[in-house]
Formats: sequence, C-alpha cells, structure tokens
Amino acid sequence: MATLTLNPKVYQEALTYAKAHNVSVEDWVTSLILRFIPPQQEGYKMKSMQELSPELLRYVGFAKPSHAEDDLNGDKAREEYLTEKYDQL
Repeated sequence: MATLTLNPKVYQEALTYAKAHNVSVEDWVTSLILRFIPPQQEGYKMKSMQELSPELLRYVGFAKPSHAEDDLNGDKAREEYLTEKYDQL
C-alpha cells in the first residue's frame, strides 16, 4: 500500500464529501484516480474487411506480393527483383 499526502484543507473537504456520500476517502480518491487511467487492452485485434473504412479499403492489396503465402517478409520478391534488375547487365 502506498501513501498519498494531501493538503490538510483538501483532505478535510474530501473527508466531508466522502462522509456525505457514505464512502471512505480512500475509496473515493481511488475511484477518481481510476477515471484517468486508460483501461489496459488485451492486445491488438486485426479488423475484418467489413470493419475497414472505404478509404482504407482502397489500399488493401496495393503492395501485396504475388506469392504472399510463402514469402511473408518479402525475401523472395526482393531476390527476384534484384535478379531481374542486375541480371541484364
């Protein structure tokens, strides 16, 4: 447990508010702090094609290699490109 230090006047106001709302100062301050902490996400979830905006759908497949299934990082496509480019010299 950590300790939070407040100005005595602020603490008295918080105590008055907490008593009026039948909560402890700790619970009330905790709830206030938690309002400003964004919820943790469980990870990235890729959107389905139906969830994409029309603007993004225009670019889907734009740079997709012809044999994407077995060349996820583009090594084969890069090798083919360089072979074609420099094999003509």
